[in-house]
Amino acid sequence: MFRTFTAPFKAWREARKRRRVEKLTAQAFDIEEGKEYDLLFLYERGFVRARATGQSITTISGEIENLIAKKLRVVIEPGTYFVAQGNSQNMVTRRKYTVTLYPASTEHVSVDAACINANLPIPGKSDRFYGVRRVSDNLARFLEASRGADSMTVQAGVWTLTDSYSGDDVKNHLYVQDQQGNRRQAVSDEHIADAKRILRELGIPNRL
Repeated sequence: MFRTFTAPFKAWREARKRRRVEKLTAQAFDIEEGKEYDLLFLYERGFVRARATGQSITTISGEIENLIAKKLRVVIEPGTYFVAQGNSQNMVTRRKYTVTLYPASTEHVSVDAACINANLPIPGKSDRFYGVRRVSDNLARFLEASRGADSMTVQAGVWTLTDSYSGDDVKNHLYVQDQQGNRRQAVSDEHIADAKRILRELGIPNRL
């Protein structure tokens, strides 16, 4: 069923949107254009919307919308995670991103991410995320320290911290399949050893 909006309704909707932007902008009196602000801080104050679409176990497509009439410099820190709206895993950012948002604009960013709920399905393109939160301090420290590591090294470290997985648990949980249909473990002993080394250097207890 298609819905047709009349001109008066469209005008009312636009006026309502303008009033909302004006109200939020007034509340953002302390926000300075050109200064960087953390995405979670802006989201919790209601100045931005944060959404994402699933892609794979290593990537999601993020969408950040500016809800105020000021230019924003938004920083997405490692350890910021996008909240799944269905039965898929939440996805946590693996490295830092900086996004410039002009007033009332939306920007898209492809985000390198890791799954943080091993018992739930890996998100695909039909999975949606709305809102952001922050992981534990130890996990955020690990993500910061492992920015240059292989994605499977990062995933091993994440699952041992979020789900208390051992090295064998990680290896037996995640498989990849080639074009011939052959399956193999996605996480190798080298990935496990590298994640364990990073965690040890940070002094973070783990089961790897």
